Amino acid sequence: MPEIPQPVLDEIKHRVDMAALVSEHLTLKRSGRGFVGLCPFHEEKTPSFYVNPERGSFHCFGCNAGGNAFTFLMRMTGQTFPEVVRELADKVGVAVPESRASQGQDRLAEVNRLAAELFQVILHESKRGERARAYLEERGLSEETIRRFGLGFAPGDGWVDKLRARDVSMGDLKRLGLMSEGRSGPYPLFRDRLIFPIHDLSGRVIAFGGRAIGETKGPKYLNSPESPLYRKGHHLYGMDLARDEARSRDQVILVEGYMDAIALAQAGMTHAVAVLGTALTADQLRLARRFSSEIVVCFDGDEAGRRAALRAFPLCVDEVDLWPKAVFLPPGEDPDSLVRGGGTAAMEKLIAGGQSLIDFFLDDLVGPDAGVGETARAASTMAGVLARVKDPIVRDKLVRGAAGRLGVSDGALLQAARKAHREQRRSSASRSRASGAPDRPAPRSEPRSGRVRFSSDAEMVELIVCDAGVAERARREGALEMIEEPVLRGIAEGVLARRESDEYFEPLELLPDLPPAMAERVRLRLDEGAVGEVAARAADEWFARHAARSASGDRKAIIARLRAAEHRGDDEAVRAALEALRSGASLPPEQTPAVAEEAAPEYPPGLAELPPEDPPGFAELPPDDEYDYDPDPDWVPDGS
Repeated sequence: MPEIPQPVLDEIKHRVDMAALVSEHLTLKRSGRGFVGLCPFHEEKTPSFYVNPERGSFHCFGCNAGGNAFTFLMRMTGQTFPEVVRELADKVGVAVPESRASQGQDRLAEVNRLAAELFQVILHESKRGERARAYLEERGLSEETIRRFGLGFAPGDGWVDKLRARDVSMGDLKRLGLMSEGRSGPYPLFRDRLIFPIHDLSGRVIAFGGRAIGETKGPKYLNSPESPLYRKGHHLYGMDLARDEARSRDQVILVEGYMDAIALAQAGMTHAVAVLGTALTADQLRLARRFSSEIVVCFDGDEAGRRAALRAFPLCVDEVDLWPKAVFLPPGEDPDSLVRGGGTAAMEKLIAGGQSLIDFFLDDLVGPDAGVGETARAASTMAGVLARVKDPIVRDKLVRGAAGRLGVSDGALLQAARKAHREQRRSSASRSRASGAPDRPAPRSEPRSGRVRFSSDAEMVELIVCDAGVAERARREGALEMIEEPVLRGIAEGVLARRESDEYFEPLELLPDLPPAMAERVRLRLDEGAVGEVAARAADEWFARHAARSASGDRKAIIARLRAAEHRGDDEAVRAALEALRSGASLPPEQTPAVAEEAAPEYPPGLAELPPEDPPGFAELPPDDEYDYDPDPDWVPDGS
């Protein structure tokens, strides 16, 4: 898949005034040849955030965040790499080449924009929008709020013809889900509905939600289907408007419906967003986490709300940063009715009394009067949850908290979790064999974030991340099969899959997913321009080392066969082995004798002239201990 050309990225970085860009988001003071300020990525009272305008980079000596203009804007706004590239390119006057796919997406986004503007005109200026205007007035929404969220109205007919008159094709309307195919032909999806435009973080209209007004047939709420612009479960309604306040308050409030988020925003809680009428997803939690360390999820106070909270727990059990706070609304209340009746104070009081979702899960798992049998069953359930946890720090935190709550020892709970983990692995392997699938897991769509040591293979993974040419060579020449460490192979598989699936792959987007030490090395490689010819030469050396290592292994095997042949007195096999050693070739299978297990005689004459066992270049490798190493990041070692 094509990437944004490196010369284009270099030109953007060259033209961007790094100090001016950062100053748009925080206050900087001159310090020598650079600038300093309070880091926006962690709490601090003494400035440790340093901007180097000459290099176009930033670095925080407090939290170790660092990068260039692209990474800074990505972290501040939550936008993707292509989005910040286009934003900065527009700002400094650099043209970014567009692919066919991106041009197609821009065309679809333009269709959505035209539709959203049409719906707004109908709501505000047409007689057909009277019912929707009366409904919004009844709900207490101000004109300012209505226009801020871009609300509109889709009448029962006519609006599609107006879009067609603006040269919008029927094919694009169908791809966006604005038109559906029925038995009697195509028909508009939204009819007699109040329209809620759904935006991505860059402000593009990517989808719509519609609420039935009056006697409209069908469900009360209807959402756009998935399209090239919109993937369900990956977006949050109102996040484009809420992100600045969320970052300022360090809190995001997740509610269920559009009107709930709008009502909270009108009441002054502009950091509220909605989950778009779907079940809460891990991607939505990750999106909220970009802007805040505290995520508050509002659930209904009835039994259905409790079940929803319990279903949400597995989404964040393996990512400590995603543990949200659970807030249960009073029976019969929703956020809209709560703030209308008691103001923001009522909502803030509810949030202050909320509890971590992990605490709620444990409280539900074992009550205060649980007997021995109930406690044992609860411990078994928790062991099954712990068995899925990959991060050892998260696992340790969960074990300590859960063991105390369950009244069992840390060791007993950990032992049960180990057993559950082994059973899950066996069960997964059995299902794979039954379905005919290979036991080896499929390549990950995202890199694994475990701890790894530095090695020759780690260097190759970093090169695959940094350079498209090396990545293509690695795929073509089977480099993954040469990487022995499963963690490194998993990262490389994920990166190659990401490169193939992303039209605009950018290495900087992967830094949060890589192990910290590896991420830092990748960032340094990119900052120093260690791509192109530099990366290609490093890859040449890596493949040469592996070829030498393979040749060394073949040589050892031939020597063993030579010894066995001499021990048996097989002159023909001895001659074949000596010839293979001299020529560097491998023995044909039909000439490979079985290796005798008994002791072999001394080396035959001439072996002293053989090349050394260690291939060239290994002496120059960095030490193995530069990275911490966890031999099995998926689990702690067996044994107490």
